[in-house]
Amino acid sequence: MNKKQLKILRELLIERQEEILTQVGASTDDINSLQGGNAADWVDRVSLDDAMNNLMNKESDLARELERIFEALQRIEKTGFGICEECNKEVSFERLEAVPTARFCIDCKNLIEKRQKRGSNFRGPSSIPSEVFEWFD
Repeated sequence: MNKKQLKILRELLIERQEEILTQVGASTDDINSLQGGNAADWVDRVSLDDAMNNLMNKESDLARELERIFEALQRIEKTGFGICEECNKEVSFERLEAVPTARFCIDCKNLIEKRQKRGSNFRGPSSIPSEVFEWFD
C-alpha cells in the first residue's frame, strides 16, 4: 500500500471517529433526558425502557466501532495496517476503503464467518428433561 492510499484511509478513519464522537454525545444527552422522565403508567414505562435500551445499545455499538478505529489508527502509525491477521497477506485497498477497520482480507473474513455460522447452529446439550419430549412421541 502506498503513502497516498494510507493517507486516504487515515482520513476516512479520523472522519468516522469524529462522527461517532458527535453521535455518542447526542445519545448520552438523550439517555439522560429519558432517565429523568416520569412514566404515567406501565405502558409508558415499558416504552421508556425500550427507548433507553435502544439508545444504550446504539452507544455500545458506537463505542466498539470507536475502539476498532483507534486500533486501526495505531496500526497505521506503527505498522501492520492493511495486513490480514489470519494469512498475513495484504488486504486490498478497495476493501479497506469500504471498511477501513478491516483486520482480515475478504477471503479470510468469509472463512471466519462460515466457521462462526457453522458453530452457531450447534445448541449444545439441553437442560430440558427428556421426559418432556416423551409427550411428543
